[in-house]
This record gives sequence, C-alpha cells and structure tokens, in this order.
Amino acid sequence: MLKSLKTILAGILAATLLVAIVASAYSAFAAKSTSTDLTTQNGQGNGQGNGTGTGTGTGTGTSVLDIPASDLSAEETAALLFMREEEKLARDVYNFLYTTWGQPTFQNIAASEQAHMDEIKVLLDRYGLADPALDAGQFTDANLQALYTQLTTQGALSLGDALKVGAAIEEIDILDLQTRLTQTDNADLQQVFTNLMNGSYNHLKSFASVLLTQTGETYQPQYLTAEQYQSIITSTTGNGNSSGGQGNGGQGNGGQGNGGQGQGQSAGAGIPQASITGATTVHGTVVSYDLTGMSITLDDGTALYVQLGNSRYNQSIGFAPQIGEGVTVYGFTGDQGLFSTITVTLDGTGQVYTFRTETGQPLWAGGNGKGNGGNH
Repeated sequence: MLKSLKTILAGILAATLLVAIVASAYSAFAAKSTSTDLTTQNGQGNGQGNGTGTGTGTGTGTSVLDIPASDLSAEETAALLFMREEEKLARDVYNFLYTTWGQPTFQNIAASEQAHMDEIKVLLDRYGLADPALDAGQFTDANLQALYTQLTTQGALSLGDALKVGAAIEEIDILDLQTRLTQTDNADLQQVFTNLMNGSYNHLKSFASVLLTQTGETYQPQYLTAEQYQSIITSTTGNGNSSGGQGNGGQGNGGQGNGGQGQGQSAGAGIPQASITGATTVHGTVVSYDLTGMSITLDDGTALYVQLGNSRYNQSIGFAPQIGEGVTVYGFTGDQGLFSTITVTLDGTGQVYTFRTETGQPLWAGGNGKGNGGNH
C-alpha cells in the first residue's frame, strides 16, 4: 500500500487528491488497528467466506475481560500456571530451532506462542497469580525444564527432527489443554484454553506440511491416537467472521478468521448435512474421552474412535462418559473414513445424547458468527 501511495504522490500533485489519499490511508490503518488488539480481542475475520470447515463455537466477539471472573479452584490455578510455562516451552524451543536451522516456520509459530503466553498472562493478572515465567530456556516446572533440554537436543540433529519436535510439542499442548478444559467451569479460562487449542491444531498441521515439503516424510503422530491426528490433519478452515476456530471437515461458512489477533472461540458453521448412508449402531466400552470424541472398545474387541463434534456443545449438553462405561452409539462413516456420531446412549442410565439430526446435520451448527479472528 505504501508503494502505491508513493507512486500516486509522485505522479499527482493536486492537493485535494493528496488529502483524499491520506484520509483513505488513515482509515485503513485505523481499521487494521481495531482488528489486531490482543488484549481486548476485538479482531474481525475477513468477509463471509464459504470455505471448508465447520468453524464451530460461539464467537461472540467478547473480550475475555468482559466475562465475569470466578473463584479459582486449586486445579484451575495449577492449570493457568502450567499452561503459561508450557506455551513458553513451545516459544523457547521454536526460537532455538529457528536459530539452528533458519526455517521461517519456527519463527512464525514462536511469535504465535508469544501471543498465547500473553493470553494466559491476562488471566494471571486478573486473578493475582505470580507469573512463573523465567528467562528463555529456564522453567519453574522441573518437568518442563527437562523436556526443554530433551527437545532442543533432539531438534538439533536435523531439520526433519526439528520439525518432528515442533509437531510433538503441539500434540502435547492439545492433550494438556483438553485435560485442563475438563477441570474448569470458568468461562474465561474455557475461552482462552479453547483458543490455544485451536492454535495448536493449526501449528500441528503446519509442521506436518513443512516436514513433507522439506524431507518428503509423512508425519506420524507421537502422542495423539491415529484417529485423533487424522481428524485434525484432514480438517480445513474457511474464511469467515469467526474467532479462530478449527474446522472439522465438511463444506460450510465459518472456520478460521483471517485477520486480527483475537482470542476466543470460533463462531458460526453453516455446516451442511452429512451423508449418513449406511448409518449403523455399535456397542462398546469407553476407553477415553477427549471432549471432541471418544475411543471405545467394541464388543468384538475392535477399537473404534468416535467423533462427537464441537467440544463446547458436548459440554453444554452435559456429555461426560466415564472410562469403562458401556455405550451404544448410532452413527455413520464419513467421507474421511472416520465414524461420526448421531446419538450416544449410556448403558448405566439409559440417557440419550444427540449430536446430529437424523439427516446428519450437526446440532452445534449455526450461522456465520462474528468474533475474534485470529491466525494462530
């Protein structure tokens, strides 16, 4: 834009036109400033995009500081302190790997991790918690200190190893954030943790993509199950007025907001009906539950990962199966070969939880949301 402005100024000397150009530039700058305020989280995504992706969530455009504060439990306090340092671990390792290999991906994602650290710091300040973050490469948590040494040593071996280290960190982040989300009912913590998890989804896909491009090697998950990883890696995001959510496949409006360093949960889906041809009922025992899906062992001993959809919707209906609990699942195998749920019935209580309509429409689907667009 500056180059174009210089060209215009050099070629056109009329004072009135100069004033108009300056006014236009000022308006564009002001609009950009409004959409990139990390603290107030008022970013806007770009346009009414019809991209692929579910863009799930609520995306109200609300600042985390506009959400009423709640008393912190011991678990919630520990979660904030730990996640502040875990995001710092990612930033410090990526800065080290960028210095070692010069791969721009590390530098770009390190900047995003700094933004994640800043989001947690807002909550630390809100609740009067002492910041545990130390100098680069130093950690209050002994386990994170040991992990930093391990990961930087591994990442120094080759560029391929470095990219695998980056992907591993994002997998660990995702699992830790999923756990922390189950331990809090504070809306402000939920908003920030969900935003961080959506960022980790995108980072994981970036590292896997660069690994393939740079080395020809297809990344294999180190911590997530194959089903969880496949669900993340095959998802795509659209352009919409959202708050930085993660698409989970399917054509729809919403998904990742383009522009603005906003915080929070994405909005609006416009998800179409899925093809539920061949829908079937299976029965098994819950092995694990990660807010967006659950692993079950079928009665014949076969392992199956069941996709449930949006984590916030699942929480809103009170779905929280226990490990070892028997469940009856009615669902279908989608285009990506993953089993998607329509209903789940808990054996113990007989309670039925519905995730999609009989035509396959997700119940968490909504319109095009306006919210905190954030490319993380």
